[in-house]
Amino acid sequence: MIPGFDPVPATIRALEGDSSLLVDISIALAVALAGGWLATRLGFSSIIGYIAAGLVISPFTPGYSGDLDRLRRLADVGVVLLLFAVGVQFSVSDLLRAGWKVAAAASAQVGAVIGVAVGVGVVAGFSAETSLYVGAAASISSSVVIVKLLERDGDLASAHGRTAVAWAIVQDLWGILLIVMLSSQGEGETLALDLLIAAAATVAFVVGALAFGVRVVPFLMARVAEERSRELFVIAIAALAIGTALVSDWAGLSIALGAFVAGLVVSESDLSHRVLGELLPTRDVFAVLFFVAAGTLIDPAVLIDEWALVLLGVVMIVGVKTAISGALLALYTRPHTAVLAAAALVPVAEYAFLIAAAGLDAGRISEDAFSAIIAAAAISIVVSTLAIAGVRYALLRSRGEHAAEPHPRPAYLGHNAVVCGYGEVGQIVAAVVAPRFSTVIVEDDARAARTARERGFTVIEGSLASPATIDRMELENARLLVIAVDDAFAARLLAERAHARNPHVDIVCRAANTDEARKLMQAGVDRPVIAEREAAFELARHSLERFGIASQQSLRIVQMARARITEGG
Repeated sequence: MIPGFDPVPATIRALEGDSSLLVDISIALAVALAGGWLATRLGFSSIIGYIAAGLVISPFTPGYSGDLDRLRRLADVGVVLLLFAVGVQFSVSDLLRAGWKVAAAASAQVGAVIGVAVGVGVVAGFSAETSLYVGAAASISSSVVIVKLLERDGDLASAHGRTAVAWAIVQDLWGILLIVMLSSQGEGETLALDLLIAAAATVAFVVGALAFGVRVVPFLMARVAEERSRELFVIAIAALAIGTALVSDWAGLSIALGAFVAGLVVSESDLSHRVLGELLPTRDVFAVLFFVAAGTLIDPAVLIDEWALVLLGVVMIVGVKTAISGALLALYTRPHTAVLAAAALVPVAEYAFLIAAAGLDAGRISEDAFSAIIAAAAISIVVSTLAIAGVRYALLRSRGEHAAEPHPRPAYLGHNAVVCGYGEVGQIVAAVVAPRFSTVIVEDDARAARTARERGFTVIEGSLASPATIDRMELENARLLVIAVDDAFAARLLAERAHARNPHVDIVCRAANTDEARKLMQAGVDRPVIAEREAAFELARHSLERFGIASQQSLRIVQMARARITEGG
């Protein structure tokens, strides 16, 4: 061995010394995968499986136990990305379109659930603070679980689905405010003053961040997007989300507030759906670690000792909140829509965990109370699946024509065309269709998107494979979807999701060959257009005209040939 030469680099030795972090992450993700798969197979939300995975690797159960401190630090990144995504998805225009009735009713529901929880909790012998956190956690439904359940059942575009999502948007905003206010460290007589100070600081931070952010962030993000580097764009997203969360933390506020405000800054920009599309895969991975970390904090023994508190949480979530939501919804929606929407609003998840964690960190609730709240939240996710199925079955028995909330062909369908891809093919299609029908362009490339805007088109900028981009297309209102991109995988994925959202939309797509056309038709495409075949037909038509055959006759001959060849595959 050469004197003074170390064949193992220092960086490798550092990794070896810290390899337990990689072990913890690997095992956490592997167990979460198994738990999520099992929960999904049983018809429940995958979040239940992630929480159960945390319980498996927690110090309260036999077997492997991970480093909880490190997992929780990674979970903090999950919190930042979760709340940043909520901010990006928080649409002021959607909230305004839903109307003041939704905002007022959802706000009243949050206040009523908290009030009932405090009253019932104190009567039952719990402290006012513990009851307050139980009520706050129970009052905010999980928009993540709600959207997943509605998408699974194909109800996202239904009347009760749209109502539940609008309601959840209002609750998301209240969730952020509750986290900030309940993170206050004041005690006794200073609590009210401390909450007022926290509220004032929150307003000042939000106003200042928005005033600065809306002028700077969209401009910078647009410049990064024009470089056509996905890596740079993702780095910019991460820097924005994590950086703003840290600034909020340094200001004495929560990282959740900073992440939410960062998302809010880009929510109304042209890049918002592209940002969300790039963020979702990373967010989902860290969100899994967040739920796993929450599961590691549950002590099964505590659940037995604190069964009364768990029961209080479940009653508040499943009973009181659902009853109040249903009653308020019935004031301005049809009865069956109110019942289905109230059932969809049952589950609580991310905000319950964040609110409970805020109480634990502030020393306002015990670890036992934290475990009880998390357990009640997990139970609500399980119950939500059963609640929706039960309500739908009951309505089918009593008013079958309304209960299933089918997706009939809307009366206004037929005026919207969505063209995906504004390359050479997409530009020609849009130029022909736009003068006759309302046309929306979907484009991933920032420069092509800017060209389309300059030509007067409404443009959705983002990846075709992103659920966020597909949501923005509003395919439930469209008559025609033209997929003019040369990415076969993205085209099939989009076709499948579009057909699931609106079985009546006509989907036309370019295809490279017959085999690809067949796969596209299996995915829901009504008319795959094979480029080489169409070029051959056009060449044949020109050839016939060169031999003196009239244009109409040559066109008819080519059409007969097209029909014969298409039928033959």
